[in-house]
Amino acid sequence: MYSAKPEPIPNVLLVSSDPSVIDGVRGTFGSDYQMLAVDDSTPTIAAILEKGSPDIVVVIRESVDEDYLEALSGLMADSPLPVLVFVFTDPYRTARAAIRLGITSFVVDAFEAARMPTLIDVTLERFEQAQSLRNELVKSQEELAARKVIDRAKGLLMDRKNMSEEEAYRALRELAMRQAKPIREVAETLLTYSELLP
Repeated sequence: MYSAKPEPIPNVLLVSSDPSVIDGVRGTFGSDYQMLAVDDSTPTIAAILEKGSPDIVVVIRESVDEDYLEALSGLMADSPLPVLVFVFTDPYRTARAAIRLGITSFVVDAFEAARMPTLIDVTLERFEQAQSLRNELVKSQEELAARKVIDRAKGLLMDRKNMSEEEAYRALRELAMRQAKPIREVAETLLTYSELLP
């Protein structure tokens, strides 16, 4: 009989200076989440993040301005994390800035601790999807860059060795196989040495 693999317990860094909010969220989480609550100063958050990355950062504040969001985003520049920001009011209209700065979810008003597990699940899923898209984009850019390098190397061989395009590509591929290197690396080496020749 098939049994689903249990999901790992998410490790939540809850950022709030309101004890009642922290108690409410902690009571809602039960044993479904591991939670560490800290005050909402960026130096405190930075100190926690230096010790290890949580699965998600949840910020609950009265309001935030763009400077706070920039500081929060900067803390995770090297190791992106899903971030859920919940504010009671948004006088600075920072929702668009939040998304632009890499905040995964931004929720305004009507705070209820009971909503947090669902909001966290949505934020985690949204972050995973965004990371997947970013990874696909990076892969596509790398593949395009590799094709350009290989095309330049083929052009060089066609010009200097009087080869056809197919012969030039076959020569690069065979050289890559002999050296046990990716064809892009071989093409880059060929182009580098060609620039050193008179």
